[in-house]
Amino acid sequence: MVKSPQTHSSDFPASKAASWLNCGLFSKVNKDAVFEETEVARYGTQTHALGCAEIKKRMNLKDYDEDDVSIEELIKTLDLYDENMKSLAETYAQTVISVFESQKKVATEEPIIVLEQLLEMDFSEGAKGTLDCGIYSDANGGTVTIIDLKTGRSPVMAFDRETNTPNAQLSLYALYFVKAYKDIYPIKNVRLLIVQPVINNTNDYEMNVDDLFKFETDVLLPAVTRAKADNPEANPGKQCKYCAFACKCKRRMEATLGVIDNSKEASELSDDEILSLLPKLDEIGDYIASVKTYATKKAQEGYKWPGFKLVRSKITRKISNEEQVAKILKENGIEPYGSASLLGITELTRKLGKAKFNELIGPFITIQEGSLVLVSNSDIREEVTIEHKEAE
Repeated sequence: MVKSPQTHSSDFPASKAASWLNCGLFSKVNKDAVFEETEVARYGTQTHALGCAEIKKRMNLKDYDEDDVSIEELIKTLDLYDENMKSLAETYAQTVISVFESQKKVATEEPIIVLEQLLEMDFSEGAKGTLDCGIYSDANGGTVTIIDLKTGRSPVMAFDRETNTPNAQLSLYALYFVKAYKDIYPIKNVRLLIVQPVINNTNDYEMNVDDLFKFETDVLLPAVTRAKADNPEANPGKQCKYCAFACKCKRRMEATLGVIDNSKEASELSDDEILSLLPKLDEIGDYIASVKTYATKKAQEGYKWPGFKLVRSKITRKISNEEQVAKILKENGIEPYGSASLLGITELTRKLGKAKFNELIGPFITIQEGSLVLVSNSDIREEVTIEHKEAE
Protein backbone atom coordinates (compact mmCIF):
# COMPACT_ATOMS: atom_id res chain seq x y z
CA MET A 1 0.00 0.00 0.00
CA VAL A 2 1.40 3.36 -1.04
CA LYS A 3 0.38 6.72 0.33
CA SER A 4 1.28 9.83 -1.63
CA PRO A 5 1.04 13.55 -0.91
CA GLN A 6 -2.14 15.52 -1.54
CA THR A 7 -0.99 17.21 -4.73
CA HIS A 8 -3.22 18.43 -7.55
CA SER A 9 -2.77 20.16 -10.88
CA SER A 10 -3.44 23.90 -10.79
CA ASP A 11 -4.48 23.92 -14.48
CA PHE A 12 -6.57 20.75 -14.59
CA PRO A 13 -7.44 19.62 -11.05
CA ALA A 14 -9.14 16.22 -11.08
CA SER A 15 -11.60 17.37 -8.43
CA LYS A 16 -12.92 19.99 -10.88
CA ALA A 17 -12.79 17.78 -13.98
CA ALA A 18 -16.53 18.15 -14.63
CA SER A 19 -15.96 21.91 -14.88
CA TRP A 20 -12.95 22.14 -17.20
CA LEU A 21 -14.15 19.26 -19.37
CA ASN A 22 -17.32 21.24 -20.09
CA CYS A 23 -15.97 24.79 -20.26
CA GLY A 24 -12.90 25.68 -22.31
CA LEU A 25 -12.34 28.90 -20.36
CA PHE A 26 -12.52 27.38 -16.88
CA SER A 27 -8.88 26.27 -16.56
CA LYS A 28 -7.47 29.56 -17.82
CA VAL A 29 -9.46 31.85 -15.51
CA ASN A 30 -9.14 29.62 -12.43
CA LYS A 31 -5.47 28.69 -12.78
CA ASP A 32 -4.27 31.31 -10.32
CA ALA A 33 -7.53 31.79 -8.44
CA VAL A 34 -7.29 31.66 -4.68
CA PHE A 35 -10.20 29.74 -3.17
CA GLU A 36 -10.61 30.22 0.55
CA GLU A 37 -10.48 26.87 2.35
CA THR A 38 -13.77 26.55 4.17
CA GLU A 39 -14.32 24.65 7.38
CA VAL A 40 -16.46 22.22 5.38
CA ALA A 41 -13.50 21.51 3.07
CA ARG A 42 -11.13 21.06 6.02
CA TYR A 43 -13.64 18.70 7.62
CA GLY A 44 -13.63 16.65 4.45
CA THR A 45 -9.83 16.55 4.30
CA GLN A 46 -9.60 15.39 7.91
CA THR A 47 -12.30 12.77 7.38
CA HIS A 48 -10.33 11.37 4.44
CA ALA A 49 -7.20 11.14 6.59
CA LEU A 50 -9.10 9.34 9.35
CA GLY A 51 -10.77 7.00 6.85
CA CYS A 52 -7.40 6.09 5.35
CA ALA A 53 -6.00 5.39 8.82
CA GLU A 54 -9.00 3.19 9.65
CA ILE A 55 -8.47 1.10 6.51
CA LYS A 56 -4.74 0.70 7.21
CA LYS A 57 -5.44 -0.39 10.78
CA ARG A 58 -8.20 -2.86 9.94
CA MET A 59 -6.34 -4.39 6.99
CA ASN A 60 -2.92 -4.23 8.65
CA LEU A 61 -1.49 -2.26 5.73
CA LYS A 62 2.02 -0.81 5.85
CA ASP A 63 2.90 2.72 4.69
CA TYR A 64 6.27 2.64 2.96
CA ASP A 65 6.52 6.39 2.36
CA GLU A 66 6.40 7.59 5.95
CA ASP A 67 6.11 6.38 9.51
CA ASP A 68 2.71 5.03 10.47
CA VAL A 69 0.74 7.08 12.98
CA SER A 70 -1.82 5.46 15.26
CA ILE A 71 -5.44 6.54 14.97
CA GLU A 72 -5.27 7.92 18.49
CA GLU A 73 -2.27 10.10 17.57
CA LEU A 74 -3.92 11.18 14.33
CA ILE A 75 -7.12 12.24 16.09
CA LYS A 76 -5.10 14.59 18.30
CA THR A 77 -4.13 16.53 15.16
CA LEU A 78 -7.71 16.79 13.83
CA ASP A 79 -9.15 20.01 15.24
CA LEU A 80 -12.59 19.30 13.69
CA TYR A 81 -12.83 15.71 14.94
CA ASP A 82 -16.20 14.62 16.32
CA GLU A 83 -18.33 11.47 16.56
CA ASN A 84 -19.85 12.17 13.15
CA MET A 85 -16.41 12.27 11.52
CA LYS A 86 -15.58 8.99 13.20
CA SER A 87 -18.79 7.44 11.88
CA LEU A 88 -18.18 8.69 8.32
CA ALA A 89 -14.59 7.43 8.32
CA GLU A 90 -15.60 4.02 9.68
CA THR A 91 -18.39 3.63 7.11
CA TYR A 92 -15.96 4.49 4.30
CA ALA A 93 -13.37 2.07 5.69
CA GLN A 94 -15.92 -0.72 5.97
CA THR A 95 -17.07 -0.15 2.38
CA VAL A 96 -13.51 -0.32 1.06
CA ILE A 97 -12.81 -3.50 3.02
CA SER A 98 -16.06 -5.09 1.83
CA VAL A 99 -15.16 -4.39 -1.80
CA PHE A 100 -11.66 -5.78 -1.28
CA GLU A 101 -12.96 -8.94 0.39
CA SER A 102 -15.61 -9.51 -2.28
CA GLN A 103 -12.95 -9.22 -5.01
CA LYS A 104 -10.66 -11.53 -3.05
CA LYS A 105 -13.31 -14.26 -3.05
CA VAL A 106 -13.50 -14.37 -6.86
CA ALA A 107 -9.83 -13.65 -7.65
CA THR A 108 -7.09 -16.24 -8.06
CA GLU A 109 -4.51 -14.03 -6.36
CA GLU A 110 -4.59 -11.43 -3.58
CA PRO A 111 -6.01 -8.12 -4.92
CA ILE A 112 -3.87 -4.98 -4.89
CA ILE A 113 -5.09 -1.94 -2.94
CA VAL A 114 -3.68 1.59 -2.91
CA LEU A 115 -4.77 4.50 -0.72
CA GLU A 116 -4.23 8.22 -1.29
CA GLN A 117 -2.34 7.37 -4.49
CA LEU A 118 -0.75 10.21 -6.45
CA LEU A 119 -1.51 9.72 -10.15
CA GLU A 120 0.68 11.45 -12.73
CA MET A 121 -1.39 12.42 -15.80
CA ASP A 122 0.20 12.86 -19.21
CA PHE A 123 -2.47 14.97 -20.95
CA SER A 124 -0.81 18.18 -19.70
CA GLU A 125 2.49 19.08 -18.08
CA GLY A 126 2.23 18.88 -14.32
CA ALA A 127 -1.25 17.35 -14.34
CA LYS A 128 -1.80 15.05 -11.39
CA GLY A 129 -4.40 14.04 -8.84
CA THR A 130 -4.76 12.00 -5.67
CA LEU A 131 -6.96 8.91 -5.73
CA ASP A 132 -8.76 8.00 -2.49
CA CYS A 133 -8.69 4.26 -3.10
CA GLY A 134 -7.96 1.95 -6.03
CA ILE A 135 -8.29 -1.84 -6.05
CA TYR A 136 -7.09 -4.24 -8.72
CA SER A 137 -8.01 -7.92 -8.87
CA ASP A 138 -7.62 -10.53 -11.59
CA ALA A 139 -11.31 -11.45 -11.29
CA ASN A 140 -13.33 -11.56 -14.53
CA GLY A 141 -10.31 -10.97 -16.70
CA GLY A 142 -9.01 -8.08 -14.60
CA THR A 143 -11.11 -5.61 -12.62
CA VAL A 144 -10.25 -2.12 -11.38
CA THR A 145 -12.40 -0.46 -8.71
CA ILE A 146 -12.07 3.26 -8.03
CA ILE A 147 -13.55 4.35 -4.70
CA ASP A 148 -14.08 7.99 -3.77
CA LEU A 149 -15.24 9.31 -0.40
CA LYS A 150 -17.52 12.35 -0.46
CA THR A 151 -18.33 14.25 2.73
CA GLY A 152 -20.58 17.01 1.34
CA ARG A 153 -24.37 16.89 1.42
CA SER A 154 -25.00 17.54 -2.30
CA PRO A 155 -25.58 14.12 -3.90
CA VAL A 156 -22.70 12.87 -6.06
CA MET A 157 -23.28 10.13 -8.61
CA ALA A 158 -20.89 7.67 -10.25
CA PHE A 159 -22.99 8.10 -13.39
CA ASP A 160 -24.55 11.48 -14.22
CA ARG A 161 -28.04 10.79 -15.55
CA GLU A 162 -28.45 14.40 -16.64
CA THR A 163 -25.46 14.35 -19.00
CA ASN A 164 -25.58 10.57 -19.52
CA THR A 165 -21.87 10.30 -18.73
CA PRO A 166 -19.78 8.63 -15.99
CA ASN A 167 -18.49 10.83 -13.16
CA ALA A 168 -15.71 12.96 -14.68
CA GLN A 169 -13.41 12.99 -11.66
CA LEU A 170 -13.60 9.24 -11.11
CA SER A 171 -13.20 8.57 -14.83
CA LEU A 172 -9.97 10.56 -14.77
CA TYR A 173 -8.70 8.63 -11.74
CA ALA A 174 -9.72 5.32 -13.34
CA LEU A 175 -7.97 6.17 -16.63
CA TYR A 176 -4.61 6.87 -15.02
CA PHE A 177 -4.89 4.06 -12.49
CA VAL A 178 -5.48 1.69 -15.42
CA LYS A 179 -2.58 3.24 -17.36
CA ALA A 180 -0.30 2.62 -14.38
CA TYR A 181 -1.10 -1.10 -14.26
CA LYS A 182 -2.26 -2.15 -17.76
CA ASP A 183 1.22 -3.19 -18.90
CA ILE A 184 1.61 -5.40 -15.84
CA TYR A 185 -1.86 -6.86 -15.34
CA PRO A 186 -4.77 -7.62 -17.69
CA ILE A 187 -7.68 -5.19 -17.22
CA LYS A 188 -11.12 -5.58 -18.77
CA ASN A 189 -13.57 -4.06 -16.30
CA VAL A 190 -13.76 -0.75 -14.46
CA ARG A 191 -16.06 0.11 -11.55
CA LEU A 192 -16.55 3.63 -10.21
CA LEU A 193 -17.87 3.74 -6.63
CA ILE A 194 -19.05 6.80 -4.69
CA VAL A 195 -19.25 6.53 -0.89
CA GLN A 196 -21.20 9.45 0.61
CA PRO A 197 -22.27 8.24 4.08
CA VAL A 198 -23.37 11.67 5.31
CA ILE A 199 -26.55 11.26 3.22
CA ASN A 200 -26.49 7.45 2.95
CA ASN A 201 -25.59 7.70 -0.73
CA THR A 202 -23.47 4.82 -2.01
CA ASN A 203 -23.71 4.23 -5.74
CA ASP A 204 -21.58 2.77 -8.52
CA TYR A 205 -21.19 2.46 -12.27
CA GLU A 206 -19.46 -0.28 -14.24
CA MET A 207 -17.94 0.01 -17.69
CA ASN A 208 -15.63 -1.82 -20.06
CA VAL A 209 -12.05 -0.58 -20.08
CA ASP A 210 -12.48 0.29 -23.78
CA ASP A 211 -15.10 2.87 -22.74
CA LEU A 212 -12.49 4.45 -20.50
CA PHE A 213 -10.05 4.90 -23.37
CA LYS A 214 -12.92 6.26 -25.47
CA PHE A 215 -13.43 8.85 -22.71
CA GLU A 216 -9.77 9.81 -23.14
CA THR A 217 -9.92 10.24 -26.94
CA ASP A 218 -13.44 11.66 -27.30
CA VAL A 219 -13.79 13.78 -24.15
CA LEU A 220 -10.56 14.42 -22.25
CA LEU A 221 -8.08 15.27 -25.00
CA PRO A 222 -10.48 17.51 -27.01
CA ALA A 223 -11.35 19.38 -23.78
CA VAL A 224 -7.67 19.99 -23.01
CA THR A 225 -7.13 21.25 -26.57
CA ARG A 226 -10.04 23.70 -26.20
CA ALA A 227 -8.71 24.88 -22.85
CA LYS A 228 -5.24 25.55 -24.27
CA ALA A 229 -6.50 27.60 -27.22
CA ASP A 230 -5.38 31.24 -27.37
CA ASN A 231 -8.96 32.41 -26.73
CA PRO A 232 -10.81 29.51 -25.11
CA GLU A 233 -14.59 29.71 -25.37
CA ALA A 234 -16.73 29.78 -22.23
CA ASN A 235 -19.63 27.33 -21.96
CA PRO A 236 -22.01 28.40 -19.17
CA GLY A 237 -23.55 25.61 -17.14
CA LYS A 238 -23.83 24.16 -13.66
CA GLN A 239 -20.03 24.30 -13.38
CA CYS A 240 -20.25 28.10 -13.12
CA LYS A 241 -20.87 27.93 -9.37
CA TYR A 242 -17.34 26.51 -8.94
CA CYS A 243 -15.69 29.21 -11.04
CA ALA A 244 -13.94 32.25 -9.55
CA PHE A 245 -14.64 34.10 -12.81
CA ALA A 246 -18.40 33.39 -12.85
CA CYS A 247 -19.57 36.89 -11.96
CA LYS A 248 -17.43 38.44 -14.74
CA CYS A 249 -18.15 35.94 -17.52
CA LYS A 250 -19.97 37.51 -20.49
CA ARG A 251 -21.21 34.18 -21.81
CA ARG A 252 -22.77 33.36 -18.45
CA MET A 253 -24.45 36.77 -18.34
CA GLU A 254 -25.80 36.21 -21.85
CA ALA A 255 -27.08 32.73 -20.99
CA THR A 256 -28.64 33.86 -17.72
CA LEU A 257 -30.32 37.01 -19.00
CA GLY A 258 -31.10 35.75 -22.49
CA VAL A 259 -28.85 38.33 -24.10
CA ILE A 260 -27.31 37.44 -27.45
CA ASP A 261 -23.91 38.90 -28.29
CA ASN A 262 -22.20 37.54 -31.39
CA SER A 263 -19.16 39.75 -31.01
CA LYS A 264 -15.70 38.23 -30.77
CA GLU A 265 -14.64 40.62 -28.02
CA ALA A 266 -13.05 39.49 -24.78
CA SER A 267 -15.30 37.25 -22.69
CA GLU A 268 -14.68 39.23 -19.50
CA LEU A 269 -17.22 41.78 -18.33
CA SER A 270 -15.79 45.22 -17.65
CA ASP A 271 -16.48 46.98 -14.37
CA ASP A 272 -18.78 49.38 -16.24
CA GLU A 273 -20.80 46.46 -17.59
CA ILE A 274 -21.07 44.98 -14.12
CA LEU A 275 -22.15 48.40 -12.82
CA SER A 276 -24.94 48.47 -15.40
CA LEU A 277 -26.21 45.13 -14.06
CA LEU A 278 -26.18 46.01 -10.36
CA PRO A 279 -29.46 47.98 -10.30
CA LYS A 280 -31.20 45.01 -11.96
CA LEU A 281 -29.95 42.25 -9.68
CA ASP A 282 -32.60 42.55 -6.97
CA GLU A 283 -35.33 42.61 -9.58
CA ILE A 284 -33.85 39.58 -11.35
CA GLY A 285 -33.55 37.74 -8.04
CA ASP A 286 -37.13 38.56 -7.10
CA TYR A 287 -38.35 37.42 -10.51
CA ILE A 288 -36.48 34.11 -10.29
CA ALA A 289 -37.83 33.51 -6.77
CA SER A 290 -41.38 34.25 -7.93
CA VAL A 291 -41.08 31.80 -10.84
CA LYS A 292 -39.73 29.10 -8.51
CA THR A 293 -42.56 29.74 -6.05
CA TYR A 294 -45.19 29.56 -8.78
CA ALA A 295 -43.75 26.37 -10.31
CA THR A 296 -43.44 24.66 -6.93
CA LYS A 297 -46.96 25.64 -5.86
CA LYS A 298 -48.43 24.33 -9.11
CA ALA A 299 -46.50 21.07 -8.70
CA GLN A 300 -47.86 20.76 -5.16
CA GLU A 301 -51.33 21.04 -6.64
CA GLY A 302 -50.64 18.03 -8.84
CA TYR A 303 -49.21 19.52 -12.04
CA LYS A 304 -46.28 17.60 -13.56
CA TRP A 305 -43.53 19.82 -14.99
CA PRO A 306 -41.74 17.73 -17.67
CA GLY A 307 -38.24 16.89 -16.46
CA PHE A 308 -38.88 17.97 -12.84
CA LYS A 309 -40.28 16.39 -9.69
CA LEU A 310 -41.13 17.27 -6.08
CA VAL A 311 -38.84 15.98 -3.33
CA ARG A 312 -38.40 16.71 0.36
CA SER A 313 -35.70 19.33 0.85
CA LYS A 314 -34.48 17.49 3.93
CA ILE A 315 -35.45 14.39 5.88
CA THR A 316 -34.17 14.10 9.44
CA ARG A 317 -34.36 10.91 11.48
CA LYS A 318 -34.55 11.21 15.24
CA ILE A 319 -34.76 8.69 18.06
CA SER A 320 -37.98 9.40 19.96
CA ASN A 321 -37.22 7.35 23.10
CA GLU A 322 -33.52 7.30 23.95
CA GLU A 323 -34.05 5.47 27.26
CA GLN A 324 -35.84 2.54 25.61
CA VAL A 325 -33.29 2.34 22.76
CA ALA A 326 -30.41 2.36 25.28
CA LYS A 327 -32.07 -0.53 27.13
CA ILE A 328 -32.42 -2.56 23.91
CA LEU A 329 -28.82 -1.94 22.94
CA LYS A 330 -27.54 -3.06 26.35
CA GLU A 331 -29.61 -6.24 26.07
CA ASN A 332 -27.81 -6.89 22.79
CA GLY A 333 -24.35 -6.34 24.26
CA ILE A 334 -23.78 -2.89 22.78
CA GLU A 335 -22.70 0.15 24.79
CA PRO A 336 -25.32 2.74 23.74
CA TYR A 337 -23.53 5.91 24.75
CA GLY A 338 -20.61 7.61 23.09
CA SER A 339 -19.14 10.53 25.03
CA ALA A 340 -22.24 11.89 26.80
CA SER A 341 -24.98 11.06 24.31
CA LEU A 342 -26.58 8.12 22.54
CA LEU A 343 -24.70 6.90 19.47
CA GLY A 344 -25.96 8.34 16.19
CA ILE A 345 -28.29 6.49 13.84
CA THR A 346 -25.56 5.79 11.24
CA GLU A 347 -23.26 4.29 13.88
CA LEU A 348 -26.06 2.23 15.44
CA THR A 349 -26.96 0.88 12.00
CA ARG A 350 -23.33 -0.12 11.42
CA LYS A 351 -23.09 -1.89 14.80
CA LEU A 352 -26.42 -3.71 14.64
CA GLY A 353 -26.70 -4.25 10.90
CA LYS A 354 -29.50 -2.71 8.84
CA ALA A 355 -32.01 -5.52 9.29
CA LYS A 356 -31.59 -5.78 13.06
CA PHE A 357 -31.56 -1.99 13.41
CA ASN A 358 -34.90 -1.74 11.61
CA GLU A 359 -36.34 -4.54 13.73
CA LEU A 360 -35.18 -3.30 17.13
CA ILE A 361 -34.72 0.44 16.79
CA GLY A 362 -37.05 1.17 13.86
CA PRO A 363 -40.17 1.59 16.06
CA PHE A 364 -38.40 4.43 17.89
CA ILE A 365 -37.39 6.40 14.80
CA THR A 366 -39.37 9.45 13.80
CA ILE A 367 -38.89 11.18 10.45
CA GLN A 368 -38.99 14.94 10.14
CA GLU A 369 -39.68 15.92 6.56
CA GLY A 370 -38.45 19.11 4.96
CA SER A 371 -40.46 21.43 2.77
CA LEU A 372 -41.27 20.54 -0.82
CA VAL A 373 -38.84 21.75 -3.47
CA LEU A 374 -38.88 21.33 -7.25
CA VAL A 375 -35.75 19.74 -8.71
CA SER A 376 -34.55 18.15 -11.95
CA ASN A 377 -35.30 14.46 -12.45
CA SER A 378 -31.55 13.80 -12.26
CA ASP A 379 -31.72 14.44 -8.48
CA ILE A 380 -31.40 11.13 -6.58
CA ARG A 381 -33.99 11.98 -3.91
CA GLU A 382 -37.27 10.08 -3.97
CA GLU A 383 -40.17 11.82 -5.67
CA VAL A 384 -43.10 12.89 -3.50
CA THR A 385 -46.53 11.73 -4.63
CA ILE A 386 -49.10 14.51 -4.61
CA GLU A 387 -52.75 13.55 -4.49
CA HIS A 388 -54.48 15.99 -6.79
CA LYS A 389 -57.83 17.24 -5.55
CA GLU A 390 -60.29 18.33 -8.18
CA ALA A 391 -61.80 21.77 -7.61
CA GLU A 392 -65.42 21.61 -6.50
